[in-house]
Amino acid sequence: MNKNFKLILAVGMAAVLVGCGSNGSKIDPSRVANRNVEYDQYFTEIKADAAPAKPDEKGFIRRWTIIEPINKPNSGNTVFTDSYILTELTKEYFKGQFTNDIKSLPKTGDEVIVETEAPRAGGRGGFGGFGGGAPQGAGAGQARPQGAGAGAPGAGQARPQGAPQGAGAGQARPQGAPQGAGAGQARPQGAPQGGAPQGMGGFGGFGGGMMGGGAPAAAAPQMIKDTLTWHSVDSKLFNIKLIRFALGSSNGQKRYGLIFNAFTVINCEQDVVVRLAAGSNASSIWWVNGEKVLTLQADRRMVADDGMSKRITLKKGKNLVRAAVINGPGMSDMCARFYNEDGTIFKNYTITNN
Repeated sequence: MNKNFKLILAVGMAAVLVGCGSNGSKIDPSRVANRNVEYDQYFTEIKADAAPAKPDEKGFIRRWTIIEPINKPNSGNTVFTDSYILTELTKEYFKGQFTNDIKSLPKTGDEVIVETEAPRAGGRGGFGGFGGGAPQGAGAGQARPQGAGAGAPGAGQARPQGAPQGAGAGQARPQGAPQGAGAGQARPQGAPQGGAPQGMGGFGGFGGGMMGGGAPAAAAPQMIKDTLTWHSVDSKLFNIKLIRFALGSSNGQKRYGLIFNAFTVINCEQDVVVRLAAGSNASSIWWVNGEKVLTLQADRRMVADDGMSKRITLKKGKNLVRAAVINGPGMSDMCARFYNEDGTIFKNYTITNN
């Protein structure tokens, strides 16, 4: 069995066991305690006037000021096209979000109020909410009525009276029939949408959420006002574990379907020409001194140096680096460092949060 899959399965089963011990209406105190421990294992919160930091031995930037994540409850990652990323990650959710004035940057503890989408009812499927979207139709591991189409209800669910049975998985669907085909099968032009989600099933929605998209919501999203707080942190790892930040800074209420905004200040002794190298899970946009220098689009795993910017000049004094990352039903993190023109890692600078 794949090692990564074993790890995901183990975490998912742990979530089931923990979920069984809660009453569903209040946060289990033991889960709060465990979450706080996990947060402290990944981050050290710092004060607004903390002493400057240095990049680590491999040049990675570990100091960031991050605002609590904005809800963007996508049930899958297939929507992360170039145009979608540009629209959602450059949208101004609150005043001063993209300021280039270093003197007016927010400080740790500052709060803003944003209008954002409410998390979707029912959470995300599989393993008590650990997996992805609430797909229509049977999740893998559920029996589908004999002869029912791949979009038919799962075991224990009644099929609406008069609804066509459709083709079974792997069978051809009659021309013009409503969409009931499994993921990966083409829908005839003009046929109504619905039925099974795209992407993989597995473990009652776990795979469908983690690796593919749930069925799109039919209704317009409900909008709510959300109070978000800025946190200045030093990461204990080279990569910034955004999913751990989300869990720890939202009392465990936010995990997936989020937009993260972060910035850091790079202090240079002289002008220097460099390239920004970054990685993210999932998509991200990166700015240096207000200029968009790098976009990492589509659903992707975080890999160090996954993308490299054009040549940019870090000026003598303070330079503002900003990142925005979006994730769907899956993990989320980011990392960044600079390279000199000769290909060596640039480390001759300090990092502050103002």
